[in-house]
Amino acid sequence: MTREDILARKMKREQIAEELEKLQRQLEAEDKWFEAIKLIVPHDLLSSIEEAVAGAKEGPEKVSIWRQAVADALAAADFGMLPKDVALFIKEHGSAEAKERIVRNPNGVYNALYRMHKDGQIVRHGDKFYRIDLYEDLLASGELDDDADDRGSSGVNAFILSLVGEWDRVLPRDVIAKLREHEEYSKRVERNPQYGYSALARLVRQGRLEKDGAYYSRTLKKNEPSDVPASNGSDAGSDDDGRPRALRLV
Repeated sequence: MTREDILARKMKREQIAEELEKLQRQLEAEDKWFEAIKLIVPHDLLSSIEEAVAGAKEGPEKVSIWRQAVADALAAADFGMLPKDVALFIKEHGSAEAKERIVRNPNGVYNALYRMHKDGQIVRHGDKFYRIDLYEDLLASGELDDDADDRGSSGVNAFILSLVGEWDRVLPRDVIAKLREHEEYSKRVERNPQYGYSALARLVRQGRLEKDGAYYSRTLKKNEPSDVPASNGSDAGSDDDGRPRALRLV
């Protein structure tokens, strides 16, 4: 090996070091830019970008595992699912490969959901994701918006919660009778006799109502006061023996 050979390798090494230093400065500048962006853009936008980057690194084989796991989760549900619900289903019921993937990369399920939605394999409504046939069924029955409302802040969810809030507990038939008196919901009950039952079951699933035998009541968190004011007489919501009185229609 000659002096010229060694000198050439040394010069090549210095060139590489210079390029690395330049790239390091560029990387630091990009990191500073991204940190600044985090302060001004919505969190869900950042999350979707990070999920897309993570998904791009996984390759087609891993992507197919994710898609199958998501499809299995949505196929097992008769209601829309939040991404966290899909992730929980995979952790508990997914294949061994899917469980391994979600432990190593929890964001993979989010990326799969957004890719499948973009490709038209599933439907997104609000914050929830649906398999296509379920979405079409809920849309036809008028229950889609109610199912997508996980906060109980609108539609029939809010109507029923308000109704139950006026009493200690209610029976399904009493809720359905009230729905029949409502201008909008009476039409939905007419088209779908199970509409009221589905709404009650949904509120129980969301943790907003509790079912005790045939009765439904508001779910109270620990140390949370009841919305129902204290009774000063038998007409304020209790029977003569002091027990809570369920909603009765006269």
